[in-house]
Amino acid sequence: MKSLRITCLLAVTIYAAALMAQGAKDGDKAKALSQQATKYLAEQKPELAIPVLRQILVLQPDNIEARGNLGVLLFFQGNYSEAITHLRTAVQAQPTLWKLRALLGIAEKRTGDLVAAQSNLEQAFTNLEDKNIQKQAGLELIEVTSSSGQMDKAASVAARLQAIAPQDPQILFAAYQISMQMMEQALLSMVIAAPDSAEMHMIMANQYVLRGDSAGAIAQYREAARLNPSLPGVHFELAEQLKASSDPTLNAQAEAEYKAALEVNRYDEKAWRELADLEAGKGDLKSAREAYARALALQPRDADAKTGMAKVLLALNETKDAVALLEDAVKDDPTNLQAHYHLSTLYRQAGRTADAKHQMDLFLHYKELKNKLGQVFQQMRLPADSK
Repeated sequence: MKSLRITCLLAVTIYAAALMAQGAKDGDKAKALSQQATKYLAEQKPELAIPVLRQILVLQPDNIEARGNLGVLLFFQGNYSEAITHLRTAVQAQPTLWKLRALLGIAEKRTGDLVAAQSNLEQAFTNLEDKNIQKQAGLELIEVTSSSGQMDKAASVAARLQAIAPQDPQILFAAYQISMQMMEQALLSMVIAAPDSAEMHMIMANQYVLRGDSAGAIAQYREAARLNPSLPGVHFELAEQLKASSDPTLNAQAEAEYKAALEVNRYDEKAWRELADLEAGKGDLKSAREAYARALALQPRDADAKTGMAKVLLALNETKDAVALLEDAVKDDPTNLQAHYHLSTLYRQAGRTADAKHQMDLFLHYKELKNKLGQVFQQMRLPADSK
């Protein structure tokens, strides 16, 4: 009996030693394979690296680095299903691998697992430092959330992306699409809830404005004002359309609507500014100055109000104060054409030739941009058969 125990113990010892030897052998082989995979990755040869990484995982299933690398390579080959398996295992082992989590979320989204995709993309998006991956993760997350009607979340992601890359056309387009979807949702809700309301007529008027149909917009704004004379914005928007009309009779009605807007809200800064423009146009500099002062008291960084006030001051020969206002105006709004033009004139009169040229160059630059923008809007308003 004793000899049997000794024999069993010896067998176990020999087996354990064999396992250790095999483990050491596998470790050495895995190390060599890892060096080979690293070489292929450095040489950008994924087709060679992938089979090597698979061999490593046969020897070392818990090798997170190899599993993560394999998942990434499979992802970029478009093999999302298999990539998910490896990426998910790596992320479960190390939850803070944010790049891998982002790729996992994208792969899940592209294979239709939107719930898992949203979870992983949301976790990764706020923690990513690589801006390119963060952008792609954000755009994919916007698609996931907007497709399920989560427009508030989609808008939040778009806002964060715009803060990171404010001039990126992909991001701007995504933000545009979100705003359009939100507008369509609001319009549908309004049609269902209150189709004959003043607010509904305001929405209809805004649509006419977008189409360039001033007459239609004026009619809808008038109906909205009739239904609810105290509706915020209705008198101001109506006044804007009246002022922009080519009909002098309608132009003359704008002032009353601006004043009506101020009766509804004495703190309507834009109404004060536009009323000041009308007063200045009639030559009533005293009233214009007072109205501009009210507007600037409400919104000290309104570049248009500053420019209007500067023009009044120039008419009153208060040139020094006018220059200061115009200089502030172009700081607040570098695209303000009138401010650049008047500054150029005043600098030239003061003998500041270089400064005058700089302001004129800016004026011409922004004028060209605004002309292009106007052409785009004009094309958008044209019916298809007239293009």
